[in-house]
Amino acid sequence: MSQFTEDNFETIDMESVANTALDNIKQDMIVDGEIVRIDSDYAYVNIGAKSDGQIPLTEFVEEPKVGEIFSVKLMSKKLVDGLYLLSKKQADREREWAGFMEYLDSGAKKITGRITSSSKNGKIVSCLGINAFLPSSLTADLRGVSQSEEEYEFVIKTVDAKKHSVILSRKDLLDEMFEERWEAFVGAHHEGDVVQGEVIKLVEFGAFVRVAGIDARVHRKDMSWKKVFDPKAVLKLGEVRDFKILNINMETKKVSLGLKQLVEDPWLDVENRFAPGTEVEGIVVTIASFGAFVEVGNEIEGFLSNSELSWTKKNVNVKDFFSQGDRVNLVVLQVDREKKKISLGYKQLLENPWDTLDTRFPIGSVQQGKIKKIVKFGLFVGLEDGIDGLIHISDITWDDKVGDLSSLFKEGDDVEFKILDIKKDEMRISCGIKQLTKSPWEIIREKYPPKTKVQGTVSSVTDFGVFVKLEDNVEGLVHISEVSKRHIEDIQEHFKVGETVDAVVLDVNVGKKRLSLSIKHYEIISEKEELNNILKQTSPNTVTLGEMINLDFGEKK
Repeated sequence: MSQFTEDNFETIDMESVANTALDNIKQDMIVDGEIVRIDSDYAYVNIGAKSDGQIPLTEFVEEPKVGEIFSVKLMSKKLVDGLYLLSKKQADREREWAGFMEYLDSGAKKITGRITSSSKNGKIVSCLGINAFLPSSLTADLRGVSQSEEEYEFVIKTVDAKKHSVILSRKDLLDEMFEERWEAFVGAHHEGDVVQGEVIKLVEFGAFVRVAGIDARVHRKDMSWKKVFDPKAVLKLGEVRDFKILNINMETKKVSLGLKQLVEDPWLDVENRFAPGTEVEGIVVTIASFGAFVEVGNEIEGFLSNSELSWTKKNVNVKDFFSQGDRVNLVVLQVDREKKKISLGYKQLLENPWDTLDTRFPIGSVQQGKIKKIVKFGLFVGLEDGIDGLIHISDITWDDKVGDLSSLFKEGDDVEFKILDIKKDEMRISCGIKQLTKSPWEIIREKYPPKTKVQGTVSSVTDFGVFVKLEDNVEGLVHISEVSKRHIEDIQEHFKVGETVDAVVLDVNVGKKRLSLSIKHYEIISEKEELNNILKQTSPNTVTLGEMINLDFGEKK
């Protein structure tokens, strides 16, 4: 920059001075300037050059005044409408960035700042006048903070001096702090130690407790020797109390605490105090949809299932029997010390009506009752309060096919039936309607005992025999082995549908609904009868050989 002396001062005009000053001002330089004029949009600033510069009023936090001096940045040496383009905001940023870099060069690794805005990608943090970025993945405990007047501490993760970009991390800071606390904790505590902690959070599975700066976990199964459904019933938020360290996991750096371990396990001698079959008194502490939990001793609860409430009623609910806080008498059914479970029963104190059911409803007796329910496989009929019998669809009629039961019966109808079977262990009673009358096949068996001679019409001929329909529309089968004494090459040729044949009954199988006939045996019986008749009418000395031969080998008529 030129030096002015008294010798040459008179020879230098003001224009040359301005030109000389402008030569020393470079683009992007920051210089001090004085506000000389203000209009509605701009502040006009003298920076010692030939022309003034202009700054938008929007760059000022407070309205500027003529005569005030600000640091400004020359954005370009080109004039726009005879004025230089200046920026106070850019000058402030440059100065603030320089201050940040000076802070960083001093060896600083952390910085404090306040959150000014948030987006899905992260947060903007104002620190030392600059805006730094805090990515969402590194927000840690500040994830829910969108703006703050309070300042938080962060780790300076990366700095890009060219782009004036700074990335911060709250997570790294907390990790560092945790590592320091963890080292101190494991150095001072061991598994089995009793420590004091503050309950800082209650969750469904348990609670978080702060011990010496470490957030440890207490699972609800370790809160009490009893069943714990709601941790709030045992611990209160903010409560400070003793806990026992159950586990220190050096790999995951997690600590598990226990509350129930502060007292002796009451289940150690439970088998001696609560033997199966013992009657006990307890208090209903929890009622669920599937049963109730009953406290039967200090820190010991048993479970009463809905299925153990009544001998006869199904789908009952413990709410219909007891209320929370009721004192009840129950029977111990089963004890599992390892799993810490006791099964209790209520119905065992009552008389079981199934024990004497067969005396009130003997097998084979005929009863009457109302239809309680119609299902696809049969009818449920009421015998007495809470006890129903089942009439299976196969025991409704002797017919092979049964129609739609809902069209044949209605719930509430009175029906008569026979008791077929009682299974006390399964609490099941089998009943039948068709057993009130004889089976049609029983009638057939009575009508057609074995060796009965019958006559019928061939209804069909198959490879395995001949079906013959008798006079009462009963169909019997003459198996191929029973069609004749003689060998028949082609049964289809030998018998024709509609032909009348004589046969003898071999057997009637009621269960299989099968009538077995024999033409061969009919022939044998007929021949024997004919021979007997001849022998009766003629003395043995007068029977000729031809008559005997005709009996054995007569042609089929």
